[in-house]
Amino acid sequence: MKVNNIIEYTEKIAPFDAAAEWDNVGLLVGDKNAEISRVLLALDITPEVVKEAKEKGAGLIVSHHPVIFSPISALKPDAAEYLLAKYDIAALCLHTNLDRAEEGVNVALGKALGLKNTVFYPEDFLLVGEPETPCDADAYAEIIKDKLHAPSVRYTDGKVRRAAVSSGGGGEGVELYKKYGFDAFVTGEMKHHQYLYAQAHGIAAFDAGHFSTEDVVIKSLCDMLKKEFPDAEFLTSDKCVCPYKAI
Repeated sequence: MKVNNIIEYTEKIAPFDAAAEWDNVGLLVGDKNAEISRVLLALDITPEVVKEAKEKGAGLIVSHHPVIFSPISALKPDAAEYLLAKYDIAALCLHTNLDRAEEGVNVALGKALGLKNTVFYPEDFLLVGEPETPCDADAYAEIIKDKLHAPSVRYTDGKVRRAAVSSGGGGEGVELYKKYGFDAFVTGEMKHHQYLYAQAHGIAAFDAGHFSTEDVVIKSLCDMLKKEFPDAEFLTSDKCVCPYKAI
């Protein structure tokens, strides 16, 4: 199998041209014609993840976050980009195009939270549905923490009857509550003024952390790749973990 086989398949499920114009997606490191038999999947490509790929014999890492986002002015020997080139490991990054995909990050987040009767709005990076059982914000915060294995959940008070999810840094989505008719909102990052907005409009808003709201896609993407390429081996990273602790 070649790296390009994976590129062509992921292009079908998460077209690169669906990414936001400011984004950097696709094959960011390596040769698309390189032969591979093992692929490692991770939310982030850190130096530890690259070393893990080398140890496990993976010739390609598929990640959500781009390993190269801004122009690089210098490369140090311990940088992930340097190590990818050194070990001849390719990097395929699926960022906002995977957020907008029908089998992508926001859909995976909704499934992880058990939302039902969902409607996906890819243009706004938003999935809206109903919780398994309507409840108050205190109870739903516990559910989110448990289902996403989140170190912590910050939230505002309110009732949870119709919830929207927008993974990662999707805090601005809280302001779409009138357009899509939700009274609860789950994301990975919220700013102070967005908490105030939620509070002022009676929205139960939940910030479960960037990592926890996006890492849910890695296993489902791995399962899709395994099904499509049964003769290759696909592994999820053990070294890509939430970068912070909470008490």
